[in-house]
Amino acid sequence: MAHDKDDRKRPQLRLVVDNVEKRNPRPAGGEEIFIALEDLVVKRDELRPGFYRDMERRYVKAYEALERFLSRKGWPYGLDPQHGPLLVLPADAVCPEAGAPGAAHQDEILLYVTEDVAGEGLCLSLEMILPFYSEDESVMEDVLLFSPVFQYGALFLEENRQDGFLDLIYRLGFPLYPPALTGRVLDRLFAIVAFELKETLRYLAEYSEEG
Repeated sequence: MAHDKDDRKRPQLRLVVDNVEKRNPRPAGGEEIFIALEDLVVKRDELRPGFYRDMERRYVKAYEALERFLSRKGWPYGLDPQHGPLLVLPADAVCPEAGAPGAAHQDEILLYVTEDVAGEGLCLSLEMILPFYSEDESVMEDVLLFSPVFQYGALFLEENRQDGFLDLIYRLGFPLYPPALTGRVLDRLFAIVAFELKETLRYLAEYSEEG
């Protein structure tokens, strides 16, 4: 881990708490209106027709399987047709450590289905903006460089359109083959995500404290 202990004035990595306006997990572009996760959950049935409208059948089957799984788990989730289609759920439903004291409770996990890079099938992607940031890009680059290396997921940096700072994002991509997306497969996938997010959040907390 590369820390410059003599650089006392260097901005440190910080935990984002209750700052929805500045660190919006789903930044809206142009005149788009941001809808809070709580509202997406409440309006889920109302938004469902628009969410599935004109969607190819193979995508419909994947999203319906995801909806059945999330309902069976009892996890609150919303449908966001405006920025997606996206399934949106609170991060602490998947990884309880994301809801620990001091964490940013508005943190969201986004689920979406796309065509895989080879064009031979579909890919299920999951991503979350991690609730740590620094105004100093070199700090963010160091965090990414020395962050944990996972078996399945990955971390990367992306500029936030809201404030121009770099977001540290966790993403996992999972290829979907012609067989149905089963609850057993999703149970395993989310177990992996929970473990990898837990390790990432622990590492970032330690990095923040040591900085």
